Amino acid sequence: MRASLSDLCDITAACPSYKNRVIVHWTRFFPGPAWFAYAKKRGAAMTITRTAAIRPGRALFALTLAVSVVLLGSTILNVALPALHATMGAGATAQQWILNGYTLTFAGFLLVAGNAGDRFGLKRLLFWGTAAFAVTTAICGSLDSVTWVIVLRALMGVAAAAIMPTSLAVILRIFPAENRARAIAVWAAASGLSISLGPLLGGALLSAGLWWGSVLELVAVLGLLAFLSVVAWVPDVPGSGTGELRMLPVAGSLSGISLLVYGVVHVNEGGWGSTGTWLPVLAGLLILSGLVLTEIRHREPLIDVALFRHRSFTVAVAALTLSSFVMFGYMYVVTFYLQVERGYSPLRTGLLLIPLSGGLALGAPLSRLVTRRIGARATMTVGLGLITVALAGAVGLGSHTPASWFMLDAFVLSGGFALVLSPGITLASSSVPADRAGAGSALLNTLRQLGSALGVAVLGSTLWSHYASMLSRGLGGVPAHVRVTAASSLTSALAAGPTVAHAADKSFLGAMHEVSLIAAGVTAAAFAATALIRGESRRRGRAMTSDDRPDSEPAYASR
Repeated sequence: MRASLSDLCDITAACPSYKNRVIVHWTRFFPGPAWFAYAKKRGAAMTITRTAAIRPGRALFALTLAVSVVLLGSTILNVALPALHATMGAGATAQQWILNGYTLTFAGFLLVAGNAGDRFGLKRLLFWGTAAFAVTTAICGSLDSVTWVIVLRALMGVAAAAIMPTSLAVILRIFPAENRARAIAVWAAASGLSISLGPLLGGALLSAGLWWGSVLELVAVLGLLAFLSVVAWVPDVPGSGTGELRMLPVAGSLSGISLLVYGVVHVNEGGWGSTGTWLPVLAGLLILSGLVLTEIRHREPLIDVALFRHRSFTVAVAALTLSSFVMFGYMYVVTFYLQVERGYSPLRTGLLLIPLSGGLALGAPLSRLVTRRIGARATMTVGLGLITVALAGAVGLGSHTPASWFMLDAFVLSGGFALVLSPGITLASSSVPADRAGAGSALLNTLRQLGSALGVAVLGSTLWSHYASMLSRGLGGVPAHVRVTAASSLTSALAAGPTVAHAADKSFLGAMHEVSLIAAGVTAAAFAATALIRGESRRRGRAMTSDDRPDSEPAYASR
C-alpha cells in the first residue's frame, strides 16, 4: 500500500469502504493539495477526506518541538566557544560571527518565510524547513573550518526562518480563540526553555569528552524528530494562494542587518571611532530605513508597518525585542565568566545555568495567572523590572562570588523574561489578521531575532573592547607583544603568568560589570516605556480569550 501514490489510488478505487482511511494515512507523509488533485484525477475517490481530523494536542507538541529545536540551535554553541578557540583558533570576532551567522540569516529570511507560508501553505513550509534544518545542522557539526562553520550556520538560519513564524501561524489558524492564548503560552514557554537548556545539554556532551560538533549533532537528531512529528501530526493548513514572493526586501533586510552587526563587531579591532565601525553601521541603518519606506508604499508589504499604529502591539514588540537583546547578550558574556574566568567545566557551567530554565518553567504558567489579574502590559512591566534588577545584581559577581548568588540572579532574570515572553507574544499576535498570520508572526520574530543578534554583537563587542582597553592600561610596563596577545584572548592572558593574569582578571570583571549596567539601562528604558504608554483597550491585555481578535474563529476552522 505504500509502494506509490498510483497504487494507493487503485486500491481506494477498488475498495471504497477503506477509501478515507487510506487517504488520510498517506497524506500525513505527502502534504499539500497537489496529492489530492492527483488522486482525484486517477478517479480514486470522489469523497476523499481532505485531511485527518485535527488533534490539537499532538499538533501543538510537533510545533513546540520544531521551534524549540530552532532556538536550541541558537544557544547550545555558547558553551562550545572555548572548545572552538582551542580546536580551530576561533578568536572573539570569529566566535561572534559563528553565533550571529545563524541569527542574521534567521532574521533576514523571516519576512519572506511568513509570506511564503501564507501563499503556499503552512505545513508545506514546515515540512521543508525542518528537513533542511536537520540536514544543515548535521553537516555543520562535522566541519573543522571556521569559515565553513559560519557558512553552514547561515544556512541553518535560512531553514530556521521557515520554521519559527510558520509554527506560530499554524497555532493561530487551528486553535479556536478560547484556547489560543493557552496554546501560545505553551509555545512561548517551550521557546524560552530551549534557549536556557542549550548550555546544559551542550555542557553535558562536552564534559563527556565529545568534540565541539557533538552539540550540533544532538540538535540535528532533535530536528529529525521534529520533522517526523510535523509530518505526522500537523494538519495541512492551506495558504491563501495570493500575493507575490519578493526577494528584494529579503536582500535589503539581510544586507542592512549584516552591515549593522559587522560594524558593531568591528569594534573589537578598530574601536568605536574607526571608519570600519561607524560606516557599516550608518550604511546598515540607511538600508533598513529605505526598506521600511519602500514597504510602506507597496500594495502588499512584507513589513506591515500599519501594525505599529496599535500601541499595544508596539509596546509588546519593543519589550520582546529588548528582552531578547539582553538575554542573548547575557548568555554570551556569562559563558566566558563561568568557563574562562572561573575555570568551570562545560558541564558545571550548564548546571549553574539551570536556574535559567527553572525561572522560565515557573514563570510561564505564572505569567498567565498574573495576566488574568493585572493585564498583559502590567505583567510585562513587572517582568522588565525583574530583568533590570537581575542585570544590576550581576555587578556583584566576582572571581570568588558564591555560585548561589549567580544562580539566584539568573533565576530572577529568567523569571522576568518569562513574564515578558508569553504575554508579549499573545498581545502582539492578537493584532494580526488570520489571513496574514504568517507574515505578521514573521515581523514579530524578525525583530526578536534582530534583538538577539545585536545583543551578542553590541554587548559582546563592548565587553571585549573595554577589556582590551582596561588591560592595556593595567599592563603599561609589559612588552607590547604580550599586551597584544593578552588583549586578544582572555584564555591566553590567564595563562601568561601571575602579573598578566591578575590584570586580565580585573579587566574582564570590570568590563563585564559595565556591560551589565548597559543592559540594565536598556531594560530600564523598556520598563519605563511599557509602564507609561497606555494601550487602546484594557480588555485586550487581560484574559486573552475571544476578545483578543475580531475573528473569533480561526480561518482553518471552516475548512
